[in-house]
Amino acid sequence: MRSLCLNITVLRLRINLKIQFINNYKILYVMKKILLVSVALLLLPFWGKSQVEIAPFGGYMFGGSLSFYEGKLNLKDNADFGVSLIVPDVKFATDLEISYSRMDGSAEFISYDLGFRDRSFDLSTNYFQIGALKNFGTDERLQPFGSFSLGATLFSPKESDLSDTWRFSVTLGLGTKIFFTDRVGIILRGRLMMPMYFGGVGGWCGIGTGGSGCGLSLNGYATIFQGDFTGGLVFKLGK
Repeated sequence: MRSLCLNITVLRLRINLKIQFINNYKILYVMKKILLVSVALLLLPFWGKSQVEIAPFGGYMFGGSLSFYEGKLNLKDNADFGVSLIVPDVKFATDLEISYSRMDGSAEFISYDLGFRDRSFDLSTNYFQIGALKNFGTDERLQPFGSFSLGATLFSPKESDLSDTWRFSVTLGLGTKIFFTDRVGIILRGRLMMPMYFGGVGGWCGIGTGGSGCGLSLNGYATIFQGDFTGGLVFKLGK
């Protein structure tokens, strides 16, 4: 019996390690694509084929919380900052956006279990995103928009005994760009930010009164809800 339990434990460990390796590989692949697209966007104005907007920004992020059976993890709200690279009007009044944002703050774990202790530690939250800005108006000076993006989020504790955690993430936002000149303006936006945890992929096949069939399901849910309000400058480069 002990041998059987040990074999089951080893098998579970191997499966978990394999899943973690696959998830890390997928995230690294996404990060590589985002980096390549970012470099291409930076080079577009010098090719003379398009225009690029650079938008450094700052604001305030709401950290959110995450519940476990063992306790609750609270991420403290704090200031955040970042930068966006935007290609205006790619198609159908839609802009392409590559963005990075970061919050340096702290986190607090409150234990529900006597086997765990309460703990506080410093933590940085980093969003690497690629997505679209859909413009609602036709005025070149005032451009309200909705935004959607997907990519990866890195939670990086500043403690030697805690490891970094990567998660796929999506964001939804509403904002506006206001241009004072043909080259300079401001961007204001609020975002809902959702790091995702994918539970796994499952398949099924069966035969019933209605006949036979097969299907595939992907189990996923948001592990934590975050959000921010930001503002910054917009600089147009290129033609």
